[in-house]
Amino acid sequence: METIRLQRGESNRRLMAYSAAVMYGGATAIDAIESVIPGGQTFSLVPGIGAFVLVALLVAFGPRLPMPAMAALGPLGVAGIALALSTTSGTTDGAILYSWPVLWEAYFFGRRATVLIVVWVGIAHALALVAMPDSAGNLDRWIDVMASVTVIGTVVEILASRNRKLVERISGEARVDELTGLLNRRGFDERARTELARARREQTALAVVCFDLDFFKGVNDEFGHEMGDLVLARLADCFRREARQIDVVARMGGEEFVVLLPGAGLDEARGFAERVRLALRESAPDDAPRVTVSAGASSAVAPERIEQLVKAADMALYAAKAQGRNRTVLDRPAKVAGGGSAAG
Repeated sequence: METIRLQRGESNRRLMAYSAAVMYGGATAIDAIESVIPGGQTFSLVPGIGAFVLVALLVAFGPRLPMPAMAALGPLGVAGIALALSTTSGTTDGAILYSWPVLWEAYFFGRRATVLIVVWVGIAHALALVAMPDSAGNLDRWIDVMASVTVIGTVVEILASRNRKLVERISGEARVDELTGLLNRRGFDERARTELARARREQTALAVVCFDLDFFKGVNDEFGHEMGDLVLARLADCFRREARQIDVVARMGGEEFVVLLPGAGLDEARGFAERVRLALRESAPDDAPRVTVSAGASSAVAPERIEQLVKAADMALYAAKAQGRNRTVLDRPAKVAGGGSAAG
């Protein structure tokens, strides 16, 4: 999960940097074009030259900029536009360029940044109007600009916020089993890597329990797949009731489930498996088929690989099925809950 977050962060930084380069590149192009148009307005070339330098820096180093420096690109663009306007002779429509940094800031940095840059536009443009000739600078022009950038910033921030929530929901759904609401295999693998890293860093135990519903195919064949889905959902509810907040519960496919128990040894893993097994038996409605679940558990302190733990628990699960099902077996010689003694 942490690796995915880092990858997304790097991708977002590249998008921020290169879109800012496009924004400043556009300003540079406008400056260059207007400076060579015969009879055009005169203005300071400093903002255009500064924008050109920023484009080069953003292309070369932009993705490596810290977030505070990245967030400052919008206000810096506003300052450059205000400087260009304040040195322009006669009337100008250049104030429309304020929409660029406002749009950029609202999209990437959210509501607070949107409010701040709109306020900054108000201050910067007011100073620009004061510096411009009296015929060009007046309250009406300031109000027009402020109304425009406020609407632009508000609309873009709302749309960007909805987009972020939609992406988060889709991302979450891709890691959640639709039927049970538990993690799927992909979600489990991501969480397992995080817990494995923590266990190795802190030198703590990590346990895995594999579960499999007994004779589940017979439930589907006799009662139908709809009843089978209800059984799976009922087992998922048992997991939710018995698991701690830090535990990682996943449906790996079909009737197979895996639970990761941070900080748990074999005794704790066996206790959890037994609570789930008994809860499933006791939670069955009168009109529902009586189903049981078998479990296999393994545990290690600071394990090298999560796959080793899962394989050991899976082998213990096979042993539980071979010994008659409806029991928990550990991956080493131990007393078997619900039966005699066994070794996985």
